[in-house]
Amino acid sequence: MSAEQENQVTDSAASGSNKLVVAERAKPVEAGEGIVLTDKAAAQIRTHIAKAELPETTYLYVGVKGGGCSGLQYVLDLRDEVHAPVNDTDEIFQSNGINIVCDLKSFVVGNLGGTTIDWQETMMGAGFSFNNPNARHTCGCGSSYSA
Repeated sequence: MSAEQENQVTDSAASGSNKLVVAERAKPVEAGEGIVLTDKAAAQIRTHIAKAELPETTYLYVGVKGGGCSGLQYVLDLRDEVHAPVNDTDEIFQSNGINIVCDLKSFVVGNLGGTTIDWQETMMGAGFSFNNPNARHTCGCGSSYSA
């Protein structure tokens, strides 16, 4: 952790605001529960974090929002806990060395329990794909679904 991040944590603790909790609350995920990353997906995320020189407090945010052909779209984002603190109700998982945070509404409404995120490279391009066993209908592009 950099000196700046340590100062922010100290300042946050002194003012009574959120402290850094992702690493301490992250729980390993059993198959069929939580949100899991494949080895390839985790490697892609680690590579991006290293290239962008993101801090140790970076986590993968996974959520859903309304939209797309099937009603719900997946959201992936790398966030720094120092600048994007988590809520007490957020679900926090650890998979392949990556901390994953999902807001409770996305986890429940999006029915994300048991979802596996993979990295695929095809002739049409490369990107993350989602295998959500709870999705009733998925779009051909793979980025939207109905729960």
